[in-house]
Amino acid sequence: MPAPTDTPIDFAILTAIEVERKAVCTAFSLTEKDRVKKDGRVYWRGKLPLPDGDAYEVVVAQPADMGNIEAALLASDVIKHWQPSAALLVGIAASTDKDVKLGDVVVGRTVYYYEHGKVTPDGTKPQPEMINADSVLLNHVVALPDWEGKLPAARPDGRADAPQVHRGVIASGEKVIASAATRDEIANSHRKIIALEMEGYGFSRAVWQSFERVRHLDIRGICDDGSETKDDRWHKYAAAAAASFARHFLSDRPVEPRSKAANRP
Repeated sequence: MPAPTDTPIDFAILTAIEVERKAVCTAFSLTEKDRVKKDGRVYWRGKLPLPDGDAYEVVVAQPADMGNIEAALLASDVIKHWQPSAALLVGIAASTDKDVKLGDVVVGRTVYYYEHGKVTPDGTKPQPEMINADSVLLNHVVALPDWEGKLPAARPDGRADAPQVHRGVIASGEKVIASAATRDEIANSHRKIIALEMEGYGFSRAVWQSFERVRHLDIRGICDDGSETKDDRWHKYAAAAAASFARHFLSDRPVEPRSKAANRP
């Protein structure tokens, strides 16, 4: 049965592309029967049972296209339509660090927007912007029990290695990066950058600027290395890794369910 539409949402989970959204829906046992329409947007709504008998109300969303602008517009609509207490951006990204392997998961301590700058006769002077993750959610990630990393997708390399979880800075921009030189130039602008994507800044900025106090976190599965050799082979596995870790994170009850808090005497 679809979740009732009058109960408060605990977590909104945003994705950028179909492979990410399908991975999240699979991880949270959502099907086409869970589709809900609001003001031109389509969402997937359901419950995540918690070990103590409570449950989180969750809603999943995907925009029409990828990129920071689409992510910001979607985040604004999700906050308007559902008033969640927290929002996750869950999807895939490129690694910028040799220790962050294909299939691993990156949790963003900070989203680093590298596109802003000033063009002068002497070159472009960068003016990066940084938005920190919500401290409560991030602190809970640090204290999580071990994640087994069992996924409903096979590793493209045929190995049995479980994904490793890394915490660091996620760089966010407007372009698909398929150049090792460009990747390294971006990564060298901040020593703690370990992943590169296109939606984290728009998502974080929209949440940060909203009137509502919405906690937020960016979770990414690594699908390529941002070089000339990048391809789509790891997309499904990386999306499944990020979605599975997101469920593991929520299953550990990082915040109090809103329905329980509302019913407390």
